[in-house]
Amino acid sequence: MHVSQALPVRQPEAVKPTLPPGMERDGFIALVDAVAFSLGVGAAAMMTFRTMIASTRPSAFKRGPDEPCCYLSQNEIARKRGVTACRIREHEKTLVRAGLIEKRTMANGARSGFCGCGIFFGVAIARVEEFLSLRDVIEADRRAHARLRGLRSSHKRHLKGILGELIEREGLTAEIERIQHMFLEWPAGQALHRMSLEELQQHEAEAEALTIAAADLLTKTPDRPLENERSHIQDTTQDSSEVICNDPVDGRSVGKPTRSTDIGPQPDGRVHCLEKQDGAVGAAHKSKFIQNLGSNRLYGLCSEEMQMWLDIERQKRGRLDFHSFVIAAQKRLPELGIHPSAWEEAVSVLDEDAAMLCVLITDAKVADPEVTILSAGGYLRGMIRAHRAGSLNIMGSLIGLNERNRRHH
Repeated sequence: MHVSQALPVRQPEAVKPTLPPGMERDGFIALVDAVAFSLGVGAAAMMTFRTMIASTRPSAFKRGPDEPCCYLSQNEIARKRGVTACRIREHEKTLVRAGLIEKRTMANGARSGFCGCGIFFGVAIARVEEFLSLRDVIEADRRAHARLRGLRSSHKRHLKGILGELIEREGLTAEIERIQHMFLEWPAGQALHRMSLEELQQHEAEAEALTIAAADLLTKTPDRPLENERSHIQDTTQDSSEVICNDPVDGRSVGKPTRSTDIGPQPDGRVHCLEKQDGAVGAAHKSKFIQNLGSNRLYGLCSEEMQMWLDIERQKRGRLDFHSFVIAAQKRLPELGIHPSAWEEAVSVLDEDAAMLCVLITDAKVADPEVTILSAGGYLRGMIRAHRAGSLNIMGSLIGLNERNRRHH
């Protein structure tokens, strides 16, 4: 008989699941917390999960033969949580169904470290890659939800301004009353947070369509279209009635927040930094800048990516108006990696008119191969800080973009 036949074959030990390199126990808990709602786990059950997992050894999640395990009884967990043992039993059932824990207890339900009985977390650790992918999907949906809420907010501002002007000019006609009635039925801002992504997508599309319909009514008035307005982009610095640049145009720094050396009173006694005031003139649906520059000329200053979004908006409404530029700017934000909070801050500090131009300028500078911008979001926030310091020079930046285009063409 051979020796190999005489000795019993040793079964290989099961390899316990461990966290991937770079992830510790606290990071694992944060990951589970991020996906818990999608797994059907509520806040109370997650508190119980955290209480149980806090009793494990952090090293057990990385190395060693033992799988992370909580040996606390339901009564002990309940005492730590400040709830009844009955609630803990319900939470454990929820966590088992969600695939976050595995219960291995004695016949009477007892748990003991000596017998290796308790609540084990290997089933959840084995799903880390799945949870990471799910978290990415959840985060993408969250960003999309926030973007849609921002777009709806812009539609609301513009439609409110358009309705005000329509009623003032034409009175409450049947068509205007119909649009106003539909507008008043829009859900409040807080209600948007409770909508699913699909519901919000549908509502945003309907809101934009209603805003376009109202804008179409407004364009039937005898006022001249914005595209025919005379451009002041070349002679702004000579015309004291327009926005006056407070800094010389420098080909290397055009588009950046300007220096603060000339923010004090000028020889004529005025501070020549009027972007905020210009943006505040008129209703929320109007743009002093577009009226001065012309939408077609402003379109020519945009990057190719921004122009693509503007082309989509032009196709929807048959023209380029202020609303087109605002929507295009917001749709460009995620592509630039700019957080929605930067846009919200710009709108609150500068108003929507100037905020749109700041995004346009930032985007054009990012697309310029001769300029290096490490963070588009940081660049936009820098423009906001410059405005607060009184040194933001939007018109100077637009003139610089125009000069750059002339050189390249």
